[in-house]
Amino acid sequence: MTEFARKICKRLHAYLRIGAHQGVIRTIAPDFMRLETDLGVITILSNAACLQPFSVLINETKPFTESELTEGETVALVDEELLFGEGDYSIDVSQATDIELSIDAMRSLFLPMDLNNRIRLVLRVIENNPGTSAVVGLASGGKPDASCESLETALPKLHRALYEQSIEDCRVAGGQISGYGNGTTPDSDDMLEGYFAGYAALSVALGRSVERFRSLTREIATAAVSHTSDISAALILQAGEGLVSEDVFQLMQSIFSDAPYRTVTANASRVARSVSPSGVNVLVGIVLAVSYHYVPARTM
Repeated sequence: MTEFARKICKRLHAYLRIGAHQGVIRTIAPDFMRLETDLGVITILSNAACLQPFSVLINETKPFTESELTEGETVALVDEELLFGEGDYSIDVSQATDIELSIDAMRSLFLPMDLNNRIRLVLRVIENNPGTSAVVGLASGGKPDASCESLETALPKLHRALYEQSIEDCRVAGGQISGYGNGTTPDSDDMLEGYFAGYAALSVALGRSVERFRSLTREIATAAVSHTSDISAALILQAGEGLVSEDVFQLMQSIFSDAPYRTVTANASRVARSVSPSGVNVLVGIVLAVSYHYVPARTM
């Protein structure tokens, strides 16, 4: 049986067009599967509205948990096709629509005069959707929950390392900021992914060298992955390369533009609702990065 993908992360599709790759199924849930491959973690989504970095969206209506696929089963990625096990089930991505999820490709971003107002709209969404986030207090200058209290000392180091553009300090900061909080992807890790997105989008809007700021976030991500879960580590590495979800991509476009305020609020709300509390944690990271690094004296 062959399923045909509807959408695919553009970066992932580029890799699948060249060479052959191998992997295994690590997680099977009703509406997604996670594959561990030599390209990193790939997520297969079923009927989802929002594409994720290195993910494929198909129109399958039957839950993956009701299929004959099993965790640990092998996957071959050949000629724009994912072949599971003996090939009885496959996903063809050749006709899928490529979706750009790299902030580095956002050439139309600019620094709006009302950037502070736009960030306040995101902060309002956070305050209205705190959920169980352990880091939500940080967005408004408060304290995180006890499970993330180490972030009070780790965050200033992260801010300073990026501001001073010190590779060595980025490595130190990265090693101290991940793995705090609860869940498969800890709260601090979600926040770090949002921080990368906010910092990268601001840097693009300011016309900074992509190569330079990407080298910094890459070092932070590389240092962070040894202190968290395997799944979260894979997501941090993707975020360090500038990849974000479709919802976060749209939010960054609305913040760093002249889009109506209602669009910023709608996009931020969609991120907050995506996964609880991960979406709110991502928003916290965006607010922290832009609020700290957008200081007129530092943008000259």
